[in-house]
Amino acid sequence: MDVLEILAEFGATGRVGLLSTGADLRELVAVYGMPWDVGRVDKSRRWPHLYAYGDVEFVVCRCRIVASITVPTWRGSLELPTGDGRAVVLPAEVTYAQVVDALAAVGCAWEPLPPIPGQCGLRTCSREERIDFTFTTDDGPEPVLHGAGTWYHAHGCIPVEVAAARFPDDFPAEQPGV
Repeated sequence: MDVLEILAEFGATGRVGLLSTGADLRELVAVYGMPWDVGRVDKSRRWPHLYAYGDVEFVVCRCRIVASITVPTWRGSLELPTGDGRAVVLPAEVTYAQVVDALAAVGCAWEPLPPIPGQCGLRTCSREERIDFTFTTDDGPEPVLHGAGTWYHAHGCIPVEVAAARFPDDFPAEQPGV
């Protein structure tokens, strides 16, 4: 497994392992264990909430459905959960051309995004999920991937009362100071 295969699968399917928009948090916890609590999206409200498995960050709404996923690669490596309580760390410094080739290898169509100063990007045209890949252009002759992510997944969220009855507000518990 290499990072380009993982990114191409993410671009084509919207999945990183079992993580996908619309995934149920309880099912993810059953496989990967409790996620790391990154913090509240809005400091005044518990939900939506940002969590991570390794370096893969995801937003969960109050009905415990994954609403968006981000795969940051700007650190130069990418830590991914393996599902057996361990993680694998892969080098993640990849270029625009490498990502384009990896997407082509899995038959994933894409379109360029309008460039802005210091960055360029592409968006996959998959039926499953559109993924935006953002590249920095200031660090050398070739654009380098900064991260990839989904848009916010709109879903039929359950009413507040039903969510409160099904999920204690402390599942998963917030880390102190977050």
